[in-house]
Amino acid sequence: MNGRDAEIPPPKLISTLRRHNLLPAIVFLPTRRKCDEAAQAVGADRSQPYDAQRADGRKTVFEEFAREHPEIIDHKHAKMIVVSGVAAHHAGHIPSWKLLVERMMASGLLNAIFATSTVAAGVDFPARTVVISNADTRGNDGWRPLSASELQQMTGRAGRRGRDNVGFVVLVPGPFQNPRKIAELLSSKPDPLESKFRATYTSLLNLLDAFGSFDHVREIAEKSYAFRGMAGNAAMSHRLWEPFERRARVLDHFGYLNFESEVVTEDGKWLADLRIDRPLHVGEALRDGIFDELQPKELAAVMASVASDADRSYGELRSSRRVINLLDDLEQTVMTVSNVERKHGVEAVEELNYSAAAAAERWTAGMEWDELVSRSTAEPGDLVRLLSRTGEALRQVASLSASNSAVAALARATSATILRDPIR
Repeated sequence: MNGRDAEIPPPKLISTLRRHNLLPAIVFLPTRRKCDEAAQAVGADRSQPYDAQRADGRKTVFEEFAREHPEIIDHKHAKMIVVSGVAAHHAGHIPSWKLLVERMMASGLLNAIFATSTVAAGVDFPARTVVISNADTRGNDGWRPLSASELQQMTGRAGRRGRDNVGFVVLVPGPFQNPRKIAELLSSKPDPLESKFRATYTSLLNLLDAFGSFDHVREIAEKSYAFRGMAGNAAMSHRLWEPFERRARVLDHFGYLNFESEVVTEDGKWLADLRIDRPLHVGEALRDGIFDELQPKELAAVMASVASDADRSYGELRSSRRVINLLDDLEQTVMTVSNVERKHGVEAVEELNYSAAAAAERWTAGMEWDELVSRSTAEPGDLVRLLSRTGEALRQVASLSASNSAVAALARATSATILRDPIR
């Protein structure tokens, strides 16, 4: 097989797998859009056989699940999954929909799932067959080759315990297919484990407060998985410690620790409790009074602008003039922090996400979920993750009652508003 020939139409692929008794299957595709389009194409194909008994089973599961998760009733694929027994599963769908798909697959009621490669790492629903359409995958930074571990996680879904003696992996042609590369990856050793221990402001503050000196923090860092096998390597020791030292000097500049005496200040102790991605930006915004005397929708918008992925679009809604002014103030705070970070060699994250702020403002102000999805045109799953992260970040702020009780109370109430169905 050439591998890089034209793609096989999804209905033809599923029909071929059925003819060779290779269903149910998980078909891995490179993008969310392709997953949705493939499922819709198979669902609309009238040549696919209809099994009334299994369709009734899917209908029963769907109706029972919808009693607890009514938001799935109006899902654009609701009729398709019940009638055709195919579904798309990726991060663009809301969590309750993905849970329904997983439940139906585990019950043996689906014929095929079209999924992105990220599904392989986080969900356990084995199928008789796994279909690989690409030797590459698409991430935030564009196309890149699949790693050995990613491919092995994908192919590991082939074969249902107690039902199949063997599982099957099928390679199909496509513009990014490479059978030779796939064969090499399947016989490769798993990728080396990578330590997730990172130098962050909160980890530094918590370690220094707990152990009392930079030497002890350095010892903890050197015991991380990343340092195993490198003991006694002075250059590597310095390289591992350097990111902590740089962040320590930034925190010293803003008064969250005293670098010379190696002591966490009172402000540093409450900042250490902000376990969010950009704690220093939020901490400085709190100290600058940006969070003072806000309405819940305004607080939600400001927090969403820093809690979200800076490079992801959350739709086409526009923020109110009041929120735009608040974000202008926050940008000044972020710029001040970024200038100090660059001075000390810390990579700065300057961008605020205005589309995230607009979506969070409308949702907190009471906009219905269906209207938010429709008017924003964002992927429902992306909106769920954004609002979940915003609500959880506000819970972190709500825990800081000792530093600012009024803001903490507002953050607590705003979080409860955000984390309502279907975000809960």
